[in-house]
Amino acid sequence: MAADELWAQGIVEYLPEVKSNPQTTAGLWAFEASVQADASDSKRLFFLATLLYHAERLEEAERFYRKVIEAEPASGHGYLELVLFLESAGRREEARLVARRAIEAKACWADEWQRPPIYVRGLTSKAWWAREDFPWSADLENAYPAIKAEMMELFGARGDQGGNMPKSWVRVGDERASQDGDIVAPGGEWREFLLYSAQDQSKSTANPEVLKLFPKTCELLESVLPGAVAMAKIGVGEIILSAISPGTKLVPHCASSNVRLTCHLGLVCPEGARVRVGPEWGTWEEGRCIFFDDSYEHEVTNDGSSMRIVLLIRFWHPELAAEEWLSTLNSGMEEYSAMLQRRVSPPVNSSVAELLMAKETSFPPKGATLDSAERAAAILKADAPDLAINGSHDVGLLDVSDELY
Repeated sequence: MAADELWAQGIVEYLPEVKSNPQTTAGLWAFEASVQADASDSKRLFFLATLLYHAERLEEAERFYRKVIEAEPASGHGYLELVLFLESAGRREEARLVARRAIEAKACWADEWQRPPIYVRGLTSKAWWAREDFPWSADLENAYPAIKAEMMELFGARGDQGGNMPKSWVRVGDERASQDGDIVAPGGEWREFLLYSAQDQSKSTANPEVLKLFPKTCELLESVLPGAVAMAKIGVGEIILSAISPGTKLVPHCASSNVRLTCHLGLVCPEGARVRVGPEWGTWEEGRCIFFDDSYEHEVTNDGSSMRIVLLIRFWHPELAAEEWLSTLNSGMEEYSAMLQRRVSPPVNSSVAELLMAKETSFPPKGATLDSAERAAAILKADAPDLAINGSHDVGLLDVSDELY
């Protein structure tokens, strides 16, 4: 059989199965035979690499992702999937080398340490930002005594001991953002108290219970950082108290997009607690803010003798105007939809289309998009590994696939 005939046969076997199982390998034998007969179509190489990954033939999948890059060095798709593949295997140095090649080819990204799947070109890229870049940091730092006092009152009200991890706080990943729990190394403990998040369905900007516990903190945040509060309420970010226990490590990872930055106001900062963003390590200081871009590879370790607590605030990249926030969400959603469609849709040329018509096979329509703002927010908030093939369930791949077919 010719390459196109084999590819069409693969599609005939693949389509009935993928609707119920997005990780199916149905038709793999035919897709492989087609590429063996003619390996000139980079889109077929890409799709075959994905199926080989699902078949747990990882070395072969990696080889085909590299072939995609060789065939289309100016396209970012092959680089992105290979980087996600390598990161999911913990091969981060190799991922940086691939990112460097992508940057040299002007295919995607601007820094080998910054590898988000959804990348907005033109935004300033740097791992660490200065406090002076954000004048409102002075307002937060001046309010540090009041913020910490309200936190300590919460400890007392919930029966938590001041020197121990607050067991009344939610363990990260248990009730929301399950992907965040995956980055805690075995034996570690990371807990959070939500001030503002998508779980807050109250009509006012502040959850009444939170407002009662943190009146001064909420008043400050809503007056100084209304954009960050709004971002948290739609689920693109969050404003939380974040506690990690002694001995905890959060493994290296990149966020899914470069459209937001992160602020930490130190509340309890033991010696030995550190954060690396890009190649540079930093520390926290009580009453002081630090700023970084979490789309850069970053990790956290607490080698101190007590817990570390910060007020964590996600906020829009300062070069994105407020009127661009909604369009940025929509663009991220469309980019994710396109990435998903590349993974689950075998490419079809005119010859294959004719063969499919002869077989009376219905092929999925092109141009399918996602229309859920909540899903868009989840995509932009996710960590990069969760947008890799094996992490897609966390951001709704099984639901999205029904919209594509």
